[in-house]
Amino acid sequence: MYYRAYDAAIAAQSASSHWMWRSYRPNGIPTPYQALQEALHSIREAVAGESHAERFYQKLLELAPTEEDRVVITSIRDDERGQLQTLREIYLAFTGGQVPISAPATVYMDPASYKDGLKSLIFKKWRTNQIAGHMLAAMPTGYYQNLLAKIAVDNVTIVSKLNYLLANLPES
Repeated sequence: MYYRAYDAAIAAQSASSHWMWRSYRPNGIPTPYQALQEALHSIREAVAGESHAERFYQKLLELAPTEEDRVVITSIRDDERGQLQTLREIYLAFTGGQVPISAPATVYMDPASYKDGLKSLIFKKWRTNQIAGHMLAAMPTGYYQNLLAKIAVDNVTIVSKLNYLLANLPES
């Protein structure tokens, strides 16, 4: 009975006056719908950058000074591939469709050196974790929040691996 009374009350309101139809609440906080749309946009951007990521990891593998470094870089690349697959699954669950193929928003540039590549990847992963936090807050169900939390934890692990590689670089 409560739900029917609530639905009737909402239906009686005009669509423009109901808070779900506005993008942001008066206090500036996005509505759940708007936050989810922003999260889906972030997923589209992440998947669009996949070709850059593959080229970047290939270049790091070529520049890696030791076999141990190549093994660690390969594990990081494989983690990244798994994260992108998880993001595709989340996108499919909320939209019913595949992530549209689009060109990356940035122009790819090879790292100047192995050390520069590792440093730039650390900053990229920090930024990725910030975005994952926003996406995590936008997800309406616990299951998808858990998937995004796993991506965030994986990114912390990746940053630890990158710090290990940087710490073990020979002085030059």
